[in-house]
Amino acid sequence: MTAKKPARIILVVEDVEEISQQMGTMLREKGHQVIFANDAGQAIRAAEQEPPALILTDFDFPAFDELISLMHQHESLKHVDVAVIDIDSSPHHSNVKVLKNFQELDELLG
Repeated sequence: MTAKKPARIILVVEDVEEISQQMGTMLREKGHQVIFANDAGQAIRAAEQEPPALILTDFDFPAFDELISLMHQHESLKHVDVAVIDIDSSPHHSNVKVLKNFQELDELLG
């Protein structure tokens, strides 16, 4: 019998409510705890209150660069990985991971 992995907190940062809810549903089905933010400032406040194991967003998120910049200004968030589910993009920051699917998210979380 394998031990069940503990739930990890995933912060979904997405400005499109429907996409945000779809991501949340998939993550909860995989046993993760999900918190949501729809802009960079809200994401930072949420992460300060409940530090996430990972931040999940996409390159189409309008405030992506602002999010990365704000993260680097907060000591406790500098090393939190940002996962991006986007098949056709390439990362512009060293701690940004481009994911093709949710299986890759599981692999990133270990």
